[in-house]
Amino acid sequence: MKINQSKPVVFTESLAYLEGYRLLFSVRQPQPGSYSHSIVVIGNFNPTIFNPSWFATEGLIGKEESEGAKVDIIHSDIAIFSLEWIRVEVLRDRFKAETTLQPYEEAVRDLVIGTFTFLRHTPLKQMGINMDMHFRMDSFEKWHEAGHKLAPKGLWEGLLEKPGLISLSMAESARRDGRKGRILVRTTPSERVKPGLFIGINDHVEVRDTETTVGSDEIISMLKEMWPESHRRSENIIYSLLERLSI
Repeated sequence: MKINQSKPVVFTESLAYLEGYRLLFSVRQPQPGSYSHSIVVIGNFNPTIFNPSWFATEGLIGKEESEGAKVDIIHSDIAIFSLEWIRVEVLRDRFKAETTLQPYEEAVRDLVIGTFTFLRHTPLKQMGINMDMHFRMDSFEKWHEAGHKLAPKGLWEGLLEKPGLISLSMAESARRDGRKGRILVRTTPSERVKPGLFIGINDHVEVRDTETTVGSDEIISMLKEMWPESHRRSENIIYSLLERLSI
């Protein structure tokens, strides 16, 4: 699907639903001090083609956006460039598109779909839809309280002096939708807001058979099918966890 505008296209119906969902939570829950949403795809890539001019030529971004892009590097091993609303990073085995602006989540999804619709022969094997949020705590006392709830310290008494939570990861034993993959939740003290808590969701899927799968169709089909539920579930996990932590 081509996007022939200087600004990315979002689907208003989907965006209205998500904005309504956020409004519901904004009344009851704290807003993140830092936020990012990304799509990461594992496969085989030629980084040199992933430059702003190629995206503009295919109608995936506007010509003016392409000319104003911040290009960090375009090389046979790595390509990195940024627009106002997206950062694209490509290695030989990894493609990542990320935004820190919530209104552009759908536009990032559309760009990924458009990219690998044009490059449909590119072999894609795995995908992660990731949502990361950093929440500022009211005080260091609340920060420590959240850490105690996530990882009770009683088990460590006498073994470590003043033990503290560094990182905690939890994963479902099996995906509820039957797809190959897992949903991983990671919590750590925030490095961006202090005192703060980081919560990240990795919604990971894989193709059914890496030996026989060719091209991008299977992964892109899963991205289209999974997106609304993945977004809803990730927000629900994050805000429900915050509620249980009484943050």
